[in-house]
Amino acid sequence: MLSLLKNAAGLLSAPSISSSVIGARGIARIPHWEYHIRMDNKVGKKRVAQDVLDRFKRLNNGMWIHARPGKNKQRYMKDDHFQETSLYYETCTKRECEMLDKMMTPFWLQKRFYVDDPYKNYQVRHGLDSPRVDAKGHFIRERSKILMDDTTSLKYFKDR
Repeated sequence: MLSLLKNAAGLLSAPSISSSVIGARGIARIPHWEYHIRMDNKVGKKRVAQDVLDRFKRLNNGMWIHARPGKNKQRYMKDDHFQETSLYYETCTKRECEMLDKMMTPFWLQKRFYVDDPYKNYQVRHGLDSPRVDAKGHFIRERSKILMDDTTSLKYFKDR
């Protein structure tokens, strides 16, 4: 019994993994859920996060949109309301937009214009080209609040 305890104590005190095996935390070992800025070793410049380009779309007004989470998961089990609303896009918060901008290079932050743009409805913000918050994060009213019928709004506002 005593020899078993000495053997177990020896196993516990011996390092199971040498320090040479545990390397520095390289780019390949960073978990995908952490927000980080990748650098290119050859050029020495910031590298874009491909996950952001795949999952998000940057609008010309600086806001980012993304598809609703779980929009394609088990659609047969969801109700009709979810079937309709799952096809909509969601806008990111101010903090998320700033974070996503930091993960992009200036090339991807430029305004882009396409023929028959499917995101045309999301691009228009009644003449504003910035998000609806000021530097302090307070909501800014785009225009004075008015009530009007659809024909008048279609006549004066070309956002539909």
